[in-house]
Amino acid sequence: MSDAAILALAAAFCFALALILTQFGLRTVPSWRSPLYTIGGSTAAAWLLALVFVDPSGFEWRAAAIFAVVGCIFPVAVSILAVRSNEALGPAVSGAVGNVTPVFAVLGAVLFLGERLGLVQAMGLAMVVGGVALLALRGGAGGRHWSVWVLGLPLAAALIRGAIQPAIKTALALWHEPLAAAAIGYTMSTAVILILVGRRALRSGPVDRRGLGWFLAVGMCNGTATFLLYAALGLGSIALVAPLVALFPLFAVVLSFFFLRGEQLHAIGLLGIVVSVAGVILLLVGN
Repeated sequence: MSDAAILALAAAFCFALALILTQFGLRTVPSWRSPLYTIGGSTAAAWLLALVFVDPSGFEWRAAAIFAVVGCIFPVAVSILAVRSNEALGPAVSGAVGNVTPVFAVLGAVLFLGERLGLVQAMGLAMVVGGVALLALRGGAGGRHWSVWVLGLPLAAALIRGAIQPAIKTALALWHEPLAAAAIGYTMSTAVILILVGRRALRSGPVDRRGLGWFLAVGMCNGTATFLLYAALGLGSIALVAPLVALFPLFAVVLSFFFLRGEQLHAIGLLGIVVSVAGVILLLVGN
């Protein structure tokens, strides 16, 4: 297995773990407030590591500009959407719908980077979409009910995750520093989230320490996952990396079984996950 594949799978696990930890944090912290701590914690960690391991002599302003532009929407928009969808749908379904990410990532790579999409990969993309459609039939976790439009939250997050990958890969070709990409991007996201909810957070008073701890842990998981994703994109094609990272719903289902006993999927939901993961496998085989 290539280094890019290993990094992508590690990123998938970290994204899934963040979904699980979010459920614990939401017990004491409102969803609107959580991105302050997840993104802020990730930014601090990214800069501490970047100051030690990034060689500033290779700085490329065009790459840094791309990292900054991406940071205005990722991870801040994804963090907000992920928390809201996690709150409404639960980590298993929220993660499974997010499995549509490779559709946007691979199509972006084909359109803008010239990567080729074969017949097997096209079949895989269709299966991923089909799996998400099955989830829309309310095959969700026991005890949860939602309107179909709520599925638009994780779908929007998936669109953003997929859309930024060609941009990041382009920037990494100019300046191959995944840590710098993460640090610059998270800095911009921190500025955005402070503008959005910083004043409201100050007015609402101190946060529960237990919830703060959970969301700082979520931030560390998401930050690690983002760095691993960027590192994988720097080494491998999007057609390889995006589908492997999209396996995080499978990790989320397994982790939910052990840590969130109430998050059990019904038959249609399980079928949707199986179909979408099978589509990801086809994408990988066809690469």
